[in-house]
Amino acid sequence: MIAAGSGLAASPSPESATLDACLEAVGKSGSDHADVALVFATGEALERAHELLHVVRRVTGARAVVGCSGTGVLTERGEVEGRGAVAVLTLAGEGLVATPALVESRGEIGSAAGSDLAERIAATVAEGGCVLVLPDPGGLEPRAMLGALADALGFLPVVGAVAAGTPFFELVNTDAACGALAGLALSGAGPVIGVAQGCMPIGAPYVITRAEDNVVHEIGSRPAADVLVEAIHSLEGPEARIRRAGIFAGLAIDPAKSPLERGDFLVRNLLGVDRSSGAVALGESVRVGQTIQFQIRDARASREDLQSTLDTVAGKLAGRRPRFGCYFNCAGRGEGLFGVPDHDVTLIRERLGDFPLIGFFGNGEFAPIGRQNFFHTYTGALVVFTG
Repeated sequence: MIAAGSGLAASPSPESATLDACLEAVGKSGSDHADVALVFATGEALERAHELLHVVRRVTGARAVVGCSGTGVLTERGEVEGRGAVAVLTLAGEGLVATPALVESRGEIGSAAGSDLAERIAATVAEGGCVLVLPDPGGLEPRAMLGALADALGFLPVVGAVAAGTPFFELVNTDAACGALAGLALSGAGPVIGVAQGCMPIGAPYVITRAEDNVVHEIGSRPAADVLVEAIHSLEGPEARIRRAGIFAGLAIDPAKSPLERGDFLVRNLLGVDRSSGAVALGESVRVGQTIQFQIRDARASREDLQSTLDTVAGKLAGRRPRFGCYFNCAGRGEGLFGVPDHDVTLIRERLGDFPLIGFFGNGEFAPIGRQNFFHTYTGALVVFTG
């Protein structure tokens, strides 16, 4: 049985906030010590990061401490944005195995960093588990990092987010670093993962029939831009809706699945439209034969997508209450998108129940779709653990 507890405190003093958050987390866990502590703090905490880590280890007793900076932090109790705050999650349990790692950057966080992390955590996840990754945005090459992890470990769920705030920093045990990759391998607790990409499919899915690199020339043997315009006009009140929304492209993960629904796509940015040629450029390489469907993202679509994602997670849990969880939320969501505080954690609590949860607002998220790990933007990535 895993004993878990979370704490959240807002204060201009990082040490004071950390102390309050740690005391709350340990008190809620029901255990007099922790084996693992996750710590997320807003960026101004960097100057006091070593003192912050000392407080965490002194109060919780955790030997494995991992965390990073965010533009805001959260627990199941709420979300704090725009002011100094610290969130702490403590974990203790005989069956829980955790290996923290700090990979220092050599100017980039890509394949070399992924290989280094894989080597350090391989024994912990040899028989399953998952990996939390918290990289710095400086020099980050997410696809190369994920590719190196996959090459070394095979498919293993990778979840996490990119450090955010001003300045960025990463925390592992007694070390605070900038420009690094913080990682934590966990085994002994079963992960259930949901990815809310915040989008609603519009129009119809079609096969890409002519493309080069990240440029789609034809969809269903028609100019890609014509299909895009058709999808937009399929909306009710398209002009008013588009003014408040973003348009994206969804690439089907499993084109054989029918019908395609929310959650079946890898969502990527539209980088541009060439009206003269009818081509559409995406933020992802594409190939002929892939299925594409355009997507709309606004507060309404994001709320509906998160609700659908939580329904899927609840179905996988099959009545089990999570022991603990992490929620990695994009800095582009939160109150700025939804207009109300605590939007996402309120929905999580309502659908999955009250359990220890921690997370932060980051610069991009990591989570698998199907059996492949991806880097996402504007996404809420949820991982809950049973055990």
